[in-house]
Amino acid sequence: MTTFLIFTFAAIGTYLIRISGIVIFGRERDIPPRIERALQLVGPAAMAAIVANTLLLDEGQWRGFGAWHLAAIVAVGVALWRRSSGVTMAAGAVAFAALLLAGL
Repeated sequence: MTTFLIFTFAAIGTYLIRISGIVIFGRERDIPPRIERALQLVGPAAMAAIVANTLLLDEGQWRGFGAWHLAAIVAVGVALWRRSSGVTMAAGAVAFAALLLAGL
């Protein structure tokens, strides 16, 4: 029951944090262009941090070259070719699954 309550309160807290931006900036307020540009870069920066952490570390230890890195190379190639984040993530996931099935 304690774990359930922790997850419930975490979900409520996350929801309140998300809705606070709508409540604060939901009215017709002008956001300065520098702040608006910075906010547009938050998503890509978070994704880059997750990818870098996944590629470089495995449970706190340096990750050796393998399927993760080869799938990332495939994803970069698809990203440069298609310019679509959804297609890029799908291609990386398929490449990673194929490499794992191949035994890498």
